[in-house]
Amino acid sequence: MKRHIYDIIEGRFVITENDEMKWLRSAEYNYNFNKRTGLFFRWGKAKEDDPSFCPLGPEILDIEISVNGCPNACPFCYKNNKNTEPTNMSFETFKTVIDKFPKHLSQIAFGITGVQTNPDFVRMMKHTRELGIIPNFTLSGIDLTDKIADEIVQFVGGLAVSAYETDKNICYNTVKAFTDRGIKQTNIHLMTSEETLPFVYEVLNDRFTDPRLHDMNAIIFLGVKPKGRAKDKYTPLSQGAFADLLDFCLEKNISIGFDSCTAPKYEAAVNAMPIDDETKKRMIEYSESCESTLFSMYVNVLGQFFPCSFTENGEGVDLVEAADFQDVWRSAKAEEFRKLLLATTKDGCRSCPAFDIGGAK
Repeated sequence: MKRHIYDIIEGRFVITENDEMKWLRSAEYNYNFNKRTGLFFRWGKAKEDDPSFCPLGPEILDIEISVNGCPNACPFCYKNNKNTEPTNMSFETFKTVIDKFPKHLSQIAFGITGVQTNPDFVRMMKHTRELGIIPNFTLSGIDLTDKIADEIVQFVGGLAVSAYETDKNICYNTVKAFTDRGIKQTNIHLMTSEETLPFVYEVLNDRFTDPRLHDMNAIIFLGVKPKGRAKDKYTPLSQGAFADLLDFCLEKNISIGFDSCTAPKYEAAVNAMPIDDETKKRMIEYSESCESTLFSMYVNVLGQFFPCSFTENGEGVDLVEAADFQDVWRSAKAEEFRKLLLATTKDGCRSCPAFDIGGAK
């Protein structure tokens, strides 16, 4: 059993952990995290309280470890990644950044362009595990080999495989590669837009008929953002189209998830359903709207902080050179976004303060 104590302006934060669980206790912010299943419970002073912010730092980190060197070149890539010479975060930079975080950090989502693009990827996941943090990532599978898959499964907690209309078989074969290796939290990522909606339904139907998908966990919907190559080419789903999609999945009993940007549409769809209030409340409890600078943050390949990967623009706050992590978590950039985000809260649901992503109307 390990124990870590942090004293900041809001009081004392005590983190206790073993190989299976991580617990955080403080006066007004607490959590339990199961490292094996990913189950996470957060509460405030009392069990019924829902904190709006973790003063100590993020629960989840999104960290970019490669730019370009991408074997996919997706037409809707918001990062504009290409299959050109990559810029990789070195292991030394990664270690410098991650070692500055308070020990309550529970999970890392690695942003990679290809599993072979950054030669230190597996080494980074190993170091993450050694710190008691669970590494997760998304891949297409186009450059996956059996050898790399065997290395990845030693450390990964959960992963998502992006499905592309150009060749969905790459995705389905990759899903099977990881479920065959015992990764229960193997998901599919689907970019949802008006233009890609027919393919979304195609994959949902394949969930029942393709044996390669038999042991996978869930299909995750990612809302398109008006940035990068997607801008002016892909249209966010209307509220009605999303509601129909949700109804289809519930009727067919398909396990689904969605990014936090999609939470306002999900909650609006649930609230409009002809079901009792208790069921609505229970369904909405599964939703977490935008948590950037509240419970999560993004670090780019240069080690610079931004609220989330979609807000990367100009100079970020340098984590490599920061003397103390609180200097970043309480920086002007973080505080400004946090204030804007909390101001969007309506009926407990937060909306994106940076983009018009077709919110519930």
